Amino acid sequence: MSDAFEIHATARTELGKGASRRLRRQADLVPAIVYGEDKAPANISIPHKDLIKAIANEAFFSHIIKLVIDKKAEQVVIKALQRHPAKSRILHADFQRVSANHAITVA
Repeated sequence: MSDAFEIHATARTELGKGASRRLRRQADLVPAIVYGEDKAPANISIPHKDLIKAIANEAFFSHIIKLVIDKKAEQVVIKALQRHPAKSRILHADFQRVSANHAITVA
């Protein structure tokens, strides 16, 4: 299978509510986290327009995504997507790492 979805992200060091709000407001970025596969969780930020473009295709929610974090690629699936209740904004995304060696639950 070819990589139908590829998202580019950058690692982030500032954490917390204030830092996340600054990302959304000033840089038009979406804070996100990548976890799983017995590795440490990674806090990342994704350009909002890239994520909006990807979720326009409903297959994004059920396919393996190639997530490129600072030029290092990982295979992930999306586990949660938080949206603003009134605006068409994405507030936060959760990604889970996948590999051929471990089973995951997709709901």
